[in-house]
Amino acid sequence: MARSPITHVETSSQGLIALVYGSNFNITNSSGTLVASTSSDQNDVVKVEEPGKGPIVAVAFSQDGSTFATCTNEKNVAIYDVGTWSTKRMLCIVKRATALAFDLDGTHLLIADKFGEVYRVSISDADSKPELLLGHVSIVCDVKVSFTTPSRVLTCDRDEKLRVSKYPNSYNIQSFGLGHKEFVTSIATAQFAPTCAVTGSGDGTIRLWEIESGQLLQTIQLEEFLQKYYQDGRAQRGVNSFEDRNASTERYGVLHVRAVESMQAFVAVVERIPAVVVLPFKNLFRDIYTVDIDRAPTDIAVAGSQAVVSLVPNIKDSANDDLVVALELADKGTVAKDLTASLNAIPTQQVKQASPIPSIYVWGNKMYMEHPKD
Repeated sequence: MARSPITHVETSSQGLIALVYGSNFNITNSSGTLVASTSSDQNDVVKVEEPGKGPIVAVAFSQDGSTFATCTNEKNVAIYDVGTWSTKRMLCIVKRATALAFDLDGTHLLIADKFGEVYRVSISDADSKPELLLGHVSIVCDVKVSFTTPSRVLTCDRDEKLRVSKYPNSYNIQSFGLGHKEFVTSIATAQFAPTCAVTGSGDGTIRLWEIESGQLLQTIQLEEFLQKYYQDGRAQRGVNSFEDRNASTERYGVLHVRAVESMQAFVAVVERIPAVVVLPFKNLFRDIYTVDIDRAPTDIAVAGSQAVVSLVPNIKDSANDDLVVALELADKGTVAKDLTASLNAIPTQQVKQASPIPSIYVWGNKMYMEHPKD
């Protein structure tokens, strides 16, 4: 038997850590102690109502940490009160979601979907219907709300674009960020740089943008920092980890970019690469470096000065498989051993064999040759 891999990691401003596996999630405090779960039967752990059928594909905490939301691939959205872990709202949406985000005051949840649309849902009004905010002509891959005044809705899509829209009248477009050559996977905003946005893409770049104008301020070519992982054989080329049609190709597809408020920096994880990219920020990215991890990542989140990284399953030795590593970013990425041990001690679902994780290029690249054989 093997442990079900952790597919998503999310952290709250109150220090909570959410670990998602399959259709379930565990919530821990900042020291890694389990406090709530959809699957645990421990007496001292709050049992949370399951979010619905199907694997969870997106999660988010509100800015103040008081609300948590999930969405499954069966279009079930669940919104929880973090104080009691009771359910505030459960609803079924029309299209499959790709990303979630709360607006800054936490009154509405924004839901991006594969049809290219973004809706918002009231947290308190259980009878209200989802309200259409904006639409793309391609899959929306991520959605964020900026810290500018007034705030903007930032969305990115499979057609290489970053879009900045006014809020809540998001049919009014403020700007576009154009320059990526492949699908844009992730957006990060930060309170220490409220006028800027950072994006990651399947084109192997991380880009810095001015939000209001859409001006491209800086482009980081990840190959410069990450090619060494292919050269020394540590980077995975698709075998037993990612299913795509070009398993031997060297690629640098960004999975997730996050802000580290306490350090005025950003971090990113890249498909197949056993490392975290750290991008210190002072008007521009400076003195970029990498931190090695044991295996390729599936996601990353930030709690204070610590990064929590979920890892692909260890197919060769799944019985002794750490699913998460916590890193002390303020100490150049040394492993936070106590938190890492606590998070890995929390049980997850047992499966006969850990399934390979599909490559982001399978859905992101529009070329027919990239599609699965079946």
